[in-house]
Amino acid sequence: MKPFILIGLTPQGLSMLRLLSRAGYKVIAFTNTKSAVGYGSKYGEKYVFNSIEDLKTSITKITGEYEGKLHCIITSGELLSFVLNGYPELYDLCEVQSGPLELIKMLSNKKKMYEFAASKGLNCAKHTILRDYVSGELSFPVILKRNIEVPLFFKTKKIESEEELTRFMLKIERHNFQHILVQEYITIEKFKEISIQAYLHQGEMKGCFLCYQERRLSSGITSFLKEVKEPDVLAMVTEKTRTFFSNTGYTGFCELEFIYDLNTRDLHFIEVNTRACGLHSVLNNKFSNLQEVLLHIDNPPELESRSGTISWINVGRDVKARIQKKDIKNLLPFFTSKHDIWDINDLKPFFYQIIK
Repeated sequence: MKPFILIGLTPQGLSMLRLLSRAGYKVIAFTNTKSAVGYGSKYGEKYVFNSIEDLKTSITKITGEYEGKLHCIITSGELLSFVLNGYPELYDLCEVQSGPLELIKMLSNKKKMYEFAASKGLNCAKHTILRDYVSGELSFPVILKRNIEVPLFFKTKKIESEEELTRFMLKIERHNFQHILVQEYITIEKFKEISIQAYLHQGEMKGCFLCYQERRLSSGITSFLKEVKEPDVLAMVTEKTRTFFSNTGYTGFCELEFIYDLNTRDLHFIEVNTRACGLHSVLNNKFSNLQEVLLHIDNPPELESRSGTISWINVGRDVKARIQKKDIKNLLPFFTSKHDIWDINDLKPFFYQIIK
């Protein structure tokens, strides 16, 4: 059995590292920082790279030791951007998930992503690039976000007025205006934030998991979720996801995020992550045969769902989210939910995230 190359050891990388290792694979994992939570895992061979050239040298050496292409999974959004911008030839050297390359490159640009989603019939909020913004073009409030993965001092920023936008723009280096998207903020009275995680093979969905993102950090990262069970919501979101990826040949894990209007029952598309997302470990609880997808990665089976309704929590994040929101009510989910990071057979990452 050939080894797997794994790039990224954030929580979803740790989940994938455990899954691959327990499926019997030797895993060679790369991270750009020892502070990544998965670096403390007992599983896999782990290496820290200091530059894209360092990563290239290491992977070229590894792949040269085996006949045929090795499989490679990228789990970090930051490191996926590094590969797309500085190491696209990795897609020729390995069988990389997610892919194909040109689709991933297109979807990594949020403006192009929204144009693509709109062409598939998804409902997207009006937007433009900050460099091209004309006063009065959008209704306030708006949200600023990175159009592509570039270093900025903010991830997202809600802006209430033209005057506030003008003041905030003074803090941004002008050459970065081309890398920032301005989008109308979706203002809805009663809504739910929905995430759908799926695995696809050549554009065909093999299984999916839907959840309500019940609590999030101020940065937008989910800390606590509950599985969606309403048949009509399940059907609607699943169909939108199938439509999004139709005729693309997409292969790999992915996540689509939506805002669901509880009054009008409309879905508003937020974004797609073309990789395993930060909620990935919940899939181990949802599907009884997730390992089989990786053991038969060239012809994966349909995923088989377990019965019951899942709630999931990342303890470290949820403590921070509760502090941010000054919410200490209903602490039961800490004890009744499935846990991210925590694993009785691989304890070090759980404590590593607390002390790092």
